[in-house]
Amino acid sequence: MNPLRHVNRWFKADELLNHDRGWTYNLAIFRVVFLGVGVLPFAWDVIEWTDQVMPGLPKDAWVPISFYRYLPFDFISNVALAHWLSVANFALLGLGLLGVRTRWTLGAAAILSLYVFGLPQNQGKVDHYHHIIWFLTLLAIGPSGRLLSMDSLAQAVRSADRGRVDPIVPRSDALGTLRCAWILLGLLYLIPGLAKLEKAITAGWASADNLRAVLWLKWFEIYLYEPGFQLPLRIDLVPPPMLVLAGLGVILLEAGFIALVLFRPARPLLALSGLAFHIGNGLFLHIWFTDLMVAYVCLFDWTSMGRTLSKRLGRAPLLVLYDGGCRLCRRAMALLRSIDLFDDLEPVVGMSNDPRRLRYPHITDEMLAHDLFVVDSANEAGGYDAYRRIAAHIPFLWPIAPLMGWSPIARVGSRIYRRIADSRACSLVDRQPAPAATRAPGPHAVRWLCILLVLFQAGISGLLFSSYLARRYLPKGHKIPEALLAFSWREPVWPFDLYPTFSDTPGEFTDVWEARVALPDGREVGISRSAYAAAFGHTTKCLEITHGIMRERDPARQRSRSLDLVRTLWRHEPPEVRQAATGVKIYHATYRINPTDRAVVVQNLIHTFPVDLISPR
Repeated sequence: MNPLRHVNRWFKADELLNHDRGWTYNLAIFRVVFLGVGVLPFAWDVIEWTDQVMPGLPKDAWVPISFYRYLPFDFISNVALAHWLSVANFALLGLGLLGVRTRWTLGAAAILSLYVFGLPQNQGKVDHYHHIIWFLTLLAIGPSGRLLSMDSLAQAVRSADRGRVDPIVPRSDALGTLRCAWILLGLLYLIPGLAKLEKAITAGWASADNLRAVLWLKWFEIYLYEPGFQLPLRIDLVPPPMLVLAGLGVILLEAGFIALVLFRPARPLLALSGLAFHIGNGLFLHIWFTDLMVAYVCLFDWTSMGRTLSKRLGRAPLLVLYDGGCRLCRRAMALLRSIDLFDDLEPVVGMSNDPRRLRYPHITDEMLAHDLFVVDSANEAGGYDAYRRIAAHIPFLWPIAPLMGWSPIARVGSRIYRRIADSRACSLVDRQPAPAATRAPGPHAVRWLCILLVLFQAGISGLLFSSYLARRYLPKGHKIPEALLAFSWREPVWPFDLYPTFSDTPGEFTDVWEARVALPDGREVGISRSAYAAAFGHTTKCLEITHGIMRERDPARQRSRSLDLVRTLWRHEPPEVRQAATGVKIYHATYRINPTDRAVVVQNLIHTFPVDLISPR
């Protein structure tokens, strides 16, 4: 068979093996999990950052990036404004999680997050969680609130009053939104994979010696600034061929992700491999891309997997016979169908000529006028027992199904059901059911948004990588690297950027800016790791700030920046250290990074600050 036909079949499998409602459920699951597990905790961390870290940042620590360069400094450094905007953003994200006016709340949250999530990026070190902004924007524009939301429950009631109990979903929009998320994930990995590949070919990045040095350097950075540091699992001690295979596997995953992610058979393997990759980074390097790992939920076709599992377990959909002339019955059925992820229910209007209804003539129209009935291959049930069977069939209701069968609750529930059922009134449907698809023909906002997001991320990351290659291979002082940087809106950028490539080939030594407290007996002790953590909250950010001081060419400016940093750290030093100190000495030190031999090779004293200058009494 023609290989291209195979490729086309794999690409089209998503449309063939799941329907629009299933993909809309998948998108809703992505919204709930990504917001609830990834974004909301991150938003809370940003609130804490505005309370605990931002007030103590010295002016020199601010290095505005992207659009922040065009805002007044007093505006972006305003602690009270940042705090209340962060709180408002957290509230909007919570409403988006619940699905309250989902498009509007998530749209407002995406705009607000663009500002408040970007504030911590302006201290010389960009943390790469740009994808949060991308995915928030996609969830706002796409139909993520059509199901598993308060909006969907309200829509179910309105649709039921018009005679429709199945959820109304737009055609292809949910799958299109998810495909855009898959492509963006692939773009996120593409350039880091290509950068590692280039370094593997030209500088031996995938060699065991280099990978060992990468681990040692990261461990040394954590050792400098992380309180309670302990060496992680010593993966550097595994046999060299295993390290080489791991390095080649990372290159293959990152560089090949975007080429495979749109093909259904490859996606689960990519997801599992990616999760293993990030878990490994967390365990061995203390780099936890938690919010990115949470985004992997979008790579799985949950509804199709659920239906397949049900079939393998021999569970057929539960036939539900209900009174289509009863508004209350229609509303109940519509609400149940709005949370029926795996098509476990098969609703049929009881008083009709539907062939499925006619198979059960012993359930008369008079019986259906009083009770809802469920039927499967084994038996049937009506009234309260029917709802108990429904709860046992729908995963969202599984937690309450055993409670509904508990004798005291069952007795009370039966009485309540009976009272409501006997008091219900029939109401004819006065309008035709809404059409199955609501999307007008022609280009849709999701497609245009996807095109813009892909173009910006691919363009900016590609230009930054091209600039790096130009600096590497063209003569020093050549104009092309700077021109490429100018086109990419200057490095670094937000909310689009070249994600960290981790393609460096470190040597045996590294240089650090180091502050040591001078004691009366002549001893010197380093500024505590807890002071760095309290002041900046991030190991890599501490490293970037101190390296920025070392790169300063103007001696007076370097001294001023060093003093500001020491004053910031000094506030977080234990009182007993501050009281005993005579001053703080600043060194430019060169360390060996081998974890079994972390020794100072060379050190140069560059500044000495007396205590009265650091903390005037």
